[in-house]
Amino acid sequence: MMTDSVLAAPIFEGSEKRIEVDFRLGANAPANGLRAIPRDVLDELMTLARCCIVSSRGNEQMDAYVLSESSLFVYPTKWILKTCGTTRLLNSVPRLLEVARALGLEPRRCKYTRASFLFPENQPFPYTAFEHEVGFLDEHVGAMCPAGSGTAFVLGEPYQGLQWHVYLADDMRSLDSAFKPTYNMEVCMTELSPEAAQQFFRDGRFVSAEQTTRDTGIIALKPRAQVDDYVFEPCGYSMNGIDGTGLITIHVTPEAHQSYASVEFSGFGEDLVADPVELLSKVVKIFRPGKVSVTLSVDKVDMDDGAWGTAMGGLVSGYRLQGAACQVSPCGGKVAYYTLAEKLAVPGSPTTPLHHAASFLSVAASSDSETDGNGSEPEPEPSTT
Repeated sequence: MMTDSVLAAPIFEGSEKRIEVDFRLGANAPANGLRAIPRDVLDELMTLARCCIVSSRGNEQMDAYVLSESSLFVYPTKWILKTCGTTRLLNSVPRLLEVARALGLEPRRCKYTRASFLFPENQPFPYTAFEHEVGFLDEHVGAMCPAGSGTAFVLGEPYQGLQWHVYLADDMRSLDSAFKPTYNMEVCMTELSPEAAQQFFRDGRFVSAEQTTRDTGIIALKPRAQVDDYVFEPCGYSMNGIDGTGLITIHVTPEAHQSYASVEFSGFGEDLVADPVELLSKVVKIFRPGKVSVTLSVDKVDMDDGAWGTAMGGLVSGYRLQGAACQVSPCGGKVAYYTLAEKLAVPGSPTTPLHHAASFLSVAASSDSETDGNGSEPEPEPSTT
């Protein structure tokens, strides 16, 4: 997944930057909205972000693009761009807003997220510090908020694994009944098992990307999806799967000294048919990581619908809970964040329950436990082993 123009170095940053922008169709906008953006303009936007389109798929609801560094998804009124490495994702935002306005669309909500960088010293400005990213976003999308700036917070503790950085800007009209919230689950994994990571190399055993997707069990994560997959030279894997308005996207950096994998499920309520714990169990079985972070989010608090956004419970065999945090945004929405670590084999040790996280979140859902948008977090329950 490395390109000389992006990272001419013996290491590669797997941790992705992700931006999701929702728009409103104006009276003169084309019915297909952002999907009307010509391919040459898409290429221009990706060049600004320092990546390029490798392949694409589409259905009635969206277009999905595998990039040289991760993925792009374009709906009529939603844009999701996710890039890894030392890409300049935010550089594409001002031009995207110009292009959208020319089509008759106005931004109504922006969400920018990322995990901690594995190699932060290699990131260019403004990714050198989260406050710089927030400043850039406020300059370009903060004006849509009644307060004139967005909400930013960081979940998780650095000694418990990756932290989760979130920026939200919303014109607050997204809270009306016509707004259709997006549900999202993102799993970030480091320290992949050598056997699992080896499956994503183009070595003598490599047959095809399609075969890799089948042999690893990835195909079973969203079995009805239309899949677009790619195995890079000499190693690395990207996959998009689309089914209705729902999506799955997976990106793997398998080298032992920097191993990283991410799996994302996203869509509207009707697209989410699986329990998040069941999905997580399948994901960790494929990659067998040493450390895992899981983010569950929903764009509307009163639409968090049980397991998505507030109540992840159950068992993930072989892992212990390190931390849990939950935050409600003043512009609507909730983010729940968990960090887990592989549990060392101890004779007689019980299976570690993730229901500790569910207990934590049931407490966090009460008004006196939720954070208020200022970045503070409630203390998680102590985990047991």
